[in-house]
Amino acid sequence: MSSPQIPSLNCPRSTVRLLSPAKVNLSLRIVGRRPDGYHLIDSITVPISLYDELVVGTTLGATDSQNPAVRMTSNADAAPGGPTNLAYRAAAAFVAAVGRIMTVSIDLDKRIPIGSGLGGGSSDAATVLLALNRLCGRPLALPRLLELATAVGADVPFFVQGRAARVRGIGERVAPLVDPCDLVLVVCWDRRPLSTQAVYAGFDASLTTVQPLSNIATSAGSRGPYSEVLVNDLEAAAARIHPGILAVKARLLDHGAMGALMSGSGSAVFGVWPDWEGARATAERLRTEGLWAEAVRTLAVSPAVSE
Repeated sequence: MSSPQIPSLNCPRSTVRLLSPAKVNLSLRIVGRRPDGYHLIDSITVPISLYDELVVGTTLGATDSQNPAVRMTSNADAAPGGPTNLAYRAAAAFVAAVGRIMTVSIDLDKRIPIGSGLGGGSSDAATVLLALNRLCGRPLALPRLLELATAVGADVPFFVQGRAARVRGIGERVAPLVDPCDLVLVVCWDRRPLSTQAVYAGFDASLTTVQPLSNIATSAGSRGPYSEVLVNDLEAAAARIHPGILAVKARLLDHGAMGALMSGSGSAVFGVWPDWEGARATAERLRTEGLWAEAVRTLAVSPAVSE
């Protein structure tokens, strides 16, 4: 049997600079668990206007042990540039997939808080895949990019698509919404990162029955009542580990949020605001109170996809 044909690459020495967005989960239900331990989710996930910035470059040519195929630098000590970084792993997976000897450089300006449940690491990985595919003449079609993304991390396929979506399975089933929501949010974090594994373990320890499916597919574009739309099955488990999550949530509601929810596995919390100026003023006030806070908007499409 002949080996599959790999498109020829045209990767002159070149770079691209891209913004890599964060996300929030407007709804996150845990609907089951696979035999291998991975949890099955049903979530409405949306990209937001909070970004890391990456400069990705490619050079065709041989490498050796002193010059690894992926060279990565980061401005954040908590985001090391080696194989444990999802962006590094995404680059290595792309190089292996296209089957060519090339060197990839990644310069990461980290702005999305690490360990906050806002998906920064997964977004960076997706942005690297999109950047490399563009720089090399788009040798991989979207289905193949999504396969690579799934192998790198559960949230990465969502960011490769880069649009508000219903996300199911372990994160690999991504269905962009026909009518995505347009919301103003304040995202707030008390600077305490949480382990995703610990939160899921806490959820499992407290679970007696699988959570029922919600009506999130039809409620994503709703503007209220937000108490019925915003739901996260992991919030209670995360709050048992870090009760400060509920304090941040209460503070957002006290400052005027129409609804508030922890994103992902935590520990960042977002509140829905009626207007941009009010959101900006609230974020500034929260920063003076010692919290990390940003006013953001939901995005129709990630700039890493649209540029």
